[in-house]
Amino acid sequence: MKSLLLSVSIAASLFLSPLVTAETISSVQEKQLAKISALLRENPEIIEGLHSNLLQYLDSQQSLSSILTLNHDYLYNNPKHPYFGAENPKLTIINFTDYNCPYCKRLESGLIDVLKSYPEIRIVNVFLPFQQRMIPGLKTNTAWYALNVWEKKPDQYAEVHRLMMAKPSRHDSKSILKIAELTGTQQELTPNQEKVKMVEKNEKIFTQLGLRGTPSLIIGNEIIPGFIPTEDLKAIIDKQL
Repeated sequence: MKSLLLSVSIAASLFLSPLVTAETISSVQEKQLAKISALLRENPEIIEGLHSNLLQYLDSQQSLSSILTLNHDYLYNNPKHPYFGAENPKLTIINFTDYNCPYCKRLESGLIDVLKSYPEIRIVNVFLPFQQRMIPGLKTNTAWYALNVWEKKPDQYAEVHRLMMAKPSRHDSKSILKIAELTGTQQELTPNQEKVKMVEKNEKIFTQLGLRGTPSLIIGNEIIPGFIPTEDLKAIIDKQL
């Protein structure tokens, strides 16, 4: 019975797209509704549980929508967040990322490919130092450092970002000091309270969205937790565009 209730709940949620309410029901959704209706008539004992589950689902989606609306300008229109791509984008991708996360590093090549294929989009990096709160031997972390570079040495940001993503393993003081030396960004290793507060807000929004790990993407009206292959990423972008 539990498996049947779960199956119906999943089927019902297929036409309730996260973060958006459809104005019309598609032909595919009409068929799904018909199947759900038939299942419920055959198993009326699950209606009460399903109704409760759906109400909880809708509440959670409304909560997500409220969180994104409240933080829309902070995420999408905030010049303090580093970004790549179009100045006037048709689509903006929010990328919750961590320079010490191996899956974020894997995703990076896909994001680079996406920017080449879709010059009309923008990717905004929202940094989270989950894997390493402080770099051993330094009074900073990769998130604070990257934000400092973006603000004070923007011409060097792309190279700093590339070098930090290129290291396959976790950063240490040696790797970060080398990157700073190569790019002339040693002074940006000194953190400031503004960047500390900004990263704290990044983490708060991430948690409020119910996300648990990096990378996580927001693409249009879809939230994608975890690594996603490039071909799947492009399919979502095509749909959103």
